[in-house]
Amino acid sequence: MNFKTLLKNEHLLSILHNVLMNETTKNKGSNASINGEGYSYNRYSLLIAMDIVIKYQIIINNDIYNNYFLNKLDTITSNYNNHEDLIIKCNSLLIDIVSKRLNITTTKTEDKKEILKYIYDKYIVNGYCFHSFPSIFKEKTEEVGLTQDIDIKELNDLKKIDYIFSNHNYKNIISRDLKEKSRAIYITDSPAMAYYYAFRSPEYMAEITSLSKYYNYLKDYNKDAFYLKDYHKCKSNLASLCQHVNMTTKEETTVLKTFDRRWKALNLSESLPCIAFIKRSDLAKDSLPNINEIIKSVDTIELSYLVSKITDSKYPVIRKYSNISSLYLSVITMPSYREIKNNEFIIKDKPKAVVTTVTRETYQEEKVQKETFNFNYKNAYSYGNANVIALLGLLMISLGATITIILNVLGG
Repeated sequence: MNFKTLLKNEHLLSILHNVLMNETTKNKGSNASINGEGYSYNRYSLLIAMDIVIKYQIIINNDIYNNYFLNKLDTITSNYNNHEDLIIKCNSLLIDIVSKRLNITTTKTEDKKEILKYIYDKYIVNGYCFHSFPSIFKEKTEEVGLTQDIDIKELNDLKKIDYIFSNHNYKNIISRDLKEKSRAIYITDSPAMAYYYAFRSPEYMAEITSLSKYYNYLKDYNKDAFYLKDYHKCKSNLASLCQHVNMTTKEETTVLKTFDRRWKALNLSESLPCIAFIKRSDLAKDSLPNINEIIKSVDTIELSYLVSKITDSKYPVIRKYSNISSLYLSVITMPSYREIKNNEFIIKDKPKAVVTTVTRETYQEEKVQKETFNFNYKNAYSYGNANVIALLGLLMISLGATITIILNVLGG
């Protein structure tokens, strides 16, 4: 799958940036809730935009149409009324490009059936499901595939943090099973949710640095810290939480040192979101029982709605209890949240962030220095509560239908 050409296209990055930073929609209310988090209007729009980008790549998979696709997507994302309208317009764009590829109309009954059959064949029969993880695991995944291996050092670190917070009645700050046993590989068929978990993985680091339900109790913290993979802001958030629960200096130092060790081991300052594309056929998810009924409805139901019936998430959670060989998947590095927000691709040879360990006293000194340079701790709000172990996400990924998503990440 030659996805790199599209994902490294500066026009696509600009589109995603404009969606995320759009001033006209930034303050609009959103009913979207993911993992219990109140998800902002523009972030939700970003997921919808990336959802259609991934679907376009799977269905069309031809660079010849990239410029046409991006120009149309630019127009759509610059002028939509609401999220349902955005989804419908994106589906219509897919229909448009498929009709061009097949050199047929979008009005004749038989032509419309051919369009749906083509989308079904490319997206379902020969399509993909997804598993998200941070880029530190990319090389290993490409070499050996997805495995259920347990990192004992990681496990011990997580137990240590969880134990200390539990002693202060902040139980299950890390929403994962901390027992020494093999875990299932969690997979989804929703591109939007795969992308969402890709830029917040590993899940446990997202939780302890900004997304745990316990951050609701803090007035000031940086909500974007982990999305941006900002070491200093993540550590500031965690230090503030440690102080909020009245940890001893020894406990706080242990937590922050453990955080440093995990951050460094995962190389998070330079981490990029990765998604493993796994053939649906290898997961026995390559058919729809009602496809004939969908195709027969072309003259009674709007074509863009019928496309949603094919491409909507049908398997939000697939638990795989055996390893997946690298022969059966493709690993794609996706645009990161910080690349989109800054509208600038990350250059690999930039200097690495220096990770240092701080105690409560040195943290306070560090905090004063940052405030001197206008470090803003007050542009943050609290996320909603998240469930334990397997986080539930609600994403209205098609035409008002609410889908419950659960997706764990490799290494988190």
